Amino acid sequence: MIFFLIVFVIVFAVVVFLIAIYTRQVADMALTGQFRAAENITNGHFPQKWAVQINRRLALQRMIPVITPEVSGIELALQKLDRLVRFFEKSPFFENAQARELLLSQLKETRQRWSTMTWEEIEKERNNKS
Repeated sequence: MIFFLIVFVIVFAVVVFLIAIYTRQVADMALTGQFRAAENITNGHFPQKWAVQINRRLALQRMIPVITPEVSGIELALQKLDRLVRFFEKSPFFENAQARELLLSQLKETRQRWSTMTWEEIEKERNNKS
């Protein structure tokens, strides 16, 4: 009986350890993704990962129009950018307030520019810079 209890405790500890490692990696990937997207945008590039996600959503929308609500590519891009701005408004990962304000102003300027464009224009611009 004691042997099974020891084995159970060891297995439980290993599972908790593996879950902790997995959770940390997922959190790191999410955080890194936010910073990569911001870096791309401030360098004048549309984030490749965003383009793939948006194009996938638009393709699904064309294939199954009944299930997915009608949303334009630019609306999806602006939603992603708004989420990114909110993330950096609350993010503690800045040297100082000036660095945060500089990044936020660049992101907001980009949002304003994108809001006057269509998804096709953004795609064309993205492809020309590649």
